[in-house]
Amino acid sequence: MFKHVAKKSLCIVLAAGVICSGFSGIYSQAAKKAALKTKKVTMKVGQKKKITITGQNKNAVYRFVSSSPKKAVVSKSGVITAKKVGKVKVTVTEKIKEKTRKLGKVTVQINAKDTNDVPVVSQAPVMPSATPVSVIPASAAPVPTATAPATPVPTATTSAYPATQPSSEPAVSPTLAPAIKPIKPYIEDTSSDVPDNFSKAIKDNEGTVENITYESTVIKKGATVMRKAKVILPKNYSADKKYPVVYMQHGIFGNQNSMYNEKVQNVFWNAMANGDAEEMIAVFPNACANETGGPVGANNGFNTEHYAAYNNFLNDLKECLMPYINEHYPTLTGRENTAICGFSMGGRVTLHIGFTLQDTFRYIGAFCPAPGIFTHSDNGVNETGLFTPETFTLQEQYMDDTLVMIVKGTNDGTVKQFPKDYHDALTANGVPHLYFELPGGHDGSVYKPGLYNFLRRIFHREG
Repeated sequence: MFKHVAKKSLCIVLAAGVICSGFSGIYSQAAKKAALKTKKVTMKVGQKKKITITGQNKNAVYRFVSSSPKKAVVSKSGVITAKKVGKVKVTVTEKIKEKTRKLGKVTVQINAKDTNDVPVVSQAPVMPSATPVSVIPASAAPVPTATAPATPVPTATTSAYPATQPSSEPAVSPTLAPAIKPIKPYIEDTSSDVPDNFSKAIKDNEGTVENITYESTVIKKGATVMRKAKVILPKNYSADKKYPVVYMQHGIFGNQNSMYNEKVQNVFWNAMANGDAEEMIAVFPNACANETGGPVGANNGFNTEHYAAYNNFLNDLKECLMPYINEHYPTLTGRENTAICGFSMGGRVTLHIGFTLQDTFRYIGAFCPAPGIFTHSDNGVNETGLFTPETFTLQEQYMDDTLVMIVKGTNDGTVKQFPKDYHDALTANGVPHLYFELPGGHDGSVYKPGLYNFLRRIFHREG
C-alpha cells in the first residue's frame, strides 16, 4: 500500500514538474519573442527613421532612450529624429507587467545634410572677454528683520553614483530668429528691485498647471521607476508656439509639489505679465532621485545616502525628464533656451548640474544654496565636495556666455556662509556672475525676489 501511494505521488510530482517546465519554456519563448530588427541606422540631420521590433507583444510597453537627446530624440513609437551631427546609441527595452527586458541598442550615425540643404545656423554671439562681475547691490545691504526660525537644511553629499565631469562638447545653437541677446548686459545690471505684488496671486496673470508622470531608468539598476513633476504653462499657452524652459528645484524634504505649494508659479506668471520675462515653460520636478523620492537613512534624512539621491538628479534630469518634456511640450532646445535654478538644496543641485552640464544650460540661478559643492562638515554630515574651489569654474567657450546668479539672505542661519564661499570661488576663478545679499532669512523673502531677478535676465532675444 505504501509503495503504491509513493509511486502514485512520485508520478504526480514528475507530471507537475513537466507541466511547470513546459510553462516555463512557453514563458521563456514568449519573453524572447520580441527582437530588435534595427541595429544600425545612418541618417542626415533633419531626417526621421523608425526603429523596427519584430514579434512585439501587444501587452508590452517598449521604451527608447537616446544617449544624446541633443543629437537625436526618439518618440514613444520608436521614431528617431536626427538633430545634430554625431553618433548616438538608442537603448530599447520591453516591459511586461513588472518585468523589464533589454532588447539591445541601435547605433545611429548622423551626418550633415547635403550642402544645398544646410540651413543657416545662428550661433550665440561671441563677446569680448569681460571683467569678472560680482556685485552686492546697495539695495541689498543688511537690514534687521524679524524672520521665522530657519528650518534645518541639509548639507550636500558625495554622490553614490559615478561622478560626471563637465562636458567638453562644443555648443551649437539652433537656428534662431531673432538672435539671442548677449549675456554681458544682464550681468552688468546690478539692480535687485522687484515690483509691488511680484509674488501675489493675480487672476489675470495666471496660466495653467499640468501634472506629469515620466519613466526614469536611472533610479534603480535594471528597473523603471515612475516619477512625477509639475509643468507651469504661461497664460495663453499654445501648442503651436515654442517656448524656452526653466527647471526649478525645491529644498530638502520637498518634492514636485513644494514650489507650487509656496506659490512660486505666481512669480513666473507675474514676471511674464509685467513684460520683465519672456514667455516660458517652468518645470517643478522632484529633485530627490531615489525610489521613494524622499528621505532615507538615519538622522531624519541628514546623511550621505539621502544627499546622494539629489546628486543623482543630474542623471534623471538629463536622461529622462528633459527628453520627456521636449517630446511632450513645444520647447525651444539648445543651451540658450534652457535654464536651471533652485532654492536651498535645490540651489546646490542647480550649481552641480549647471556647472557639470555647461553645454546644456546657459542660465544658472542658485538661491540660498546649501553646502556640498565643496568639502564641508555641517549638520552632522561630513562630505567630499562635488567640486573643488579650483574646478568650480566655466569652460572657456562658456565663460562670457553663461548667466550665473547666487543669492544669499543676510540673516540666513541655515546655509550660513556657504553661498558666499561659492561666490568667492567664482570671483577667484574669474567667472563673471551676479551675487546678491538680500535682506531676510532662509525663506521666500529672499529666494522669491532672487527668482524674479533671475527670470528677468534670461531668454531675451534681439528685436
